[in-house]
Amino acid sequence: MRYSTTEFETLYTSCFPPSMRLAMSLLHEEEEARDVVHEVFLRLWESDMRVDNPLAFIIRSVRNACINRINMLDTREKIRMRLTLEALPEDYDSEQRNDEVVAAIRQLLTAREQQVVNNVYTQGMSYKETAEKLGVTVAAVNKNIVAALKKLRTHFKTGKS
Repeated sequence: MRYSTTEFETLYTSCFPPSMRLAMSLLHEEEEARDVVHEVFLRLWESDMRVDNPLAFIIRSVRNACINRINMLDTREKIRMRLTLEALPEDYDSEQRNDEVVAAIRQLLTAREQQVVNNVYTQGMSYKETAEKLGVTVAAVNKNIVAALKKLRTHFKTGKS
């Protein structure tokens, strides 16, 4: 049994904001997050099913779609997406760029942010593994990643801290 247009609009209006927050917290890129959320709503609209708890269904679907999208990206793509660095000229020295990134990490990030960035990006640990290793929550790991990446993006886009 399909949703009527009015029912679906009500569902969309109430479920879009929390779905978008979840997708942003997982993907850290608004356009990607919006695409995932819209895909979930589109699949629900096109299906013939009607769910008892639409918010829970949509949140779980968004979470799963985000995880699937993250898993499709290789490590380099994840880092590129999170740092959103502009394309480098062909003659640019990658070792020099690496040194700049390392220097920015040491200069701009707190000790905890440095630990989290090292565990997640250098050692390839999951947020959960990092949280267990550091004795913090997964939410704290996410908060540190978001703060660290924001500082690094600002630094590399503007040249300022």
